Amino acid sequence: MSIRVILGSVLIALTMMITAFVMVNEPARMADFDAGYKGRSIEAGATLFQTACIGCHGVQGQGIDNIAPALNAADLLDDTKGTPARLKEIGWSGSLPDYLRAAIAGGRPRASASFANYPQRMPTWSQEFGGPMRPDQVENLVDFVMNWKEGAIAAAAAVPTVSIDAVGTDIKVELPEGDAANGELLFGGKVNGKFPCSACHSLQAGQTLVGPSLAGIATTAATRKDGYSAEQYIHESVVQPNTYIVEGFVNPSIMPATFGAQMTKEELADIIAYLMTLK
Repeated sequence: MSIRVILGSVLIALTMMITAFVMVNEPARMADFDAGYKGRSIEAGATLFQTACIGCHGVQGQGIDNIAPALNAADLLDDTKGTPARLKEIGWSGSLPDYLRAAIAGGRPRASASFANYPQRMPTWSQEFGGPMRPDQVENLVDFVMNWKEGAIAAAAAVPTVSIDAVGTDIKVELPEGDAANGELLFGGKVNGKFPCSACHSLQAGQTLVGPSLAGIATTAATRKDGYSAEQYIHESVVQPNTYIVEGFVNPSIMPATFGAQMTKEELADIIAYLMTLK
């Protein structure tokens, strides 16, 4: 047998081995590729959500009363047993991603009976319907909202915790002594994801995320309203966010006005105590 025949046989065998190796690993490689693509799409969707959606649907997609319903909610996202409850209510027969895609692209020209509490018109976002977003950006937003699915289902399954000590909206209510260390955790959204103030408020001077920077708030808060201490101003800003709007920011404020019903006196006292360390 000549050396060329031997070399040719070896090369054919080597080629077959490489081909077999690639074929065996192709599904895993494609899965990794898809996961990476989806992750980048979710990140892009998060950026779009910050600029286009939080004003109506809230920072965490929790919805804003009388403006727009929650998106981070099991009745919208739980399709594990078929059509989600909210989509059944409106008679949607397509898939959940299809519903999100249609709603984002085409908006909502008028409130349906199922959304009577949200009469505000949702604008069209897709360029196909005269909006500003490309088709890939609409898909990014669909992926971002779908990314909430697992957490929304888990939250709905958890035993609900009802605050029996909600602080309310009366700024004259007496607060307990605050714990600044716990307030810092609350501010950063590190206590069961509650009240992630840092998602909207930077602690760097001059840096705007969504709301005003809170750098030096312990000092500036005392100068915002005549007759108010810094603590009183912060208290009011949390439970009555539309009472005073910092110059240069939208009026009414896009900060949720529901913290008075969601936050306990102790939690608000802790957050105020932490903010009072930011001199």
